Amino acid sequence: MALLAGYSCKATPGRRVVEVYDADAYLGDDDAMTAARRQVVAGNDYHLYLRSLQPDIDVEITIRIWDTPPAPPADAEGQIGISLESETGILVINQVGLGPAGET
Repeated sequence: MALLAGYSCKATPGRRVVEVYDADAYLGDDDAMTAARRQVVAGNDYHLYLRSLQPDIDVEITIRIWDTPPAPPADAEGQIGISLESETGILVINQVGLGPAGET
């Protein structure tokens, strides 16, 4: 398993949510947003929602692209399989209501 690329930035979870999406797939998904409220992270292949319990504290978003899926950390409390496709190769990290925090 090899790390192909990585990117990190700080973001403020506006309305307790940070989004990650392909630059051309910015339309929201209400079902995925609702699922993120229950399971912390959810998506629809082009758009991820990451839910925070605290709205006003910066979080660090780290995106890593691996050649094969890594094993979950041993101390993880749970696991949900998600995927994110990017036709443009550009991902946007968006702070809901506040605008983009970064782009990779």
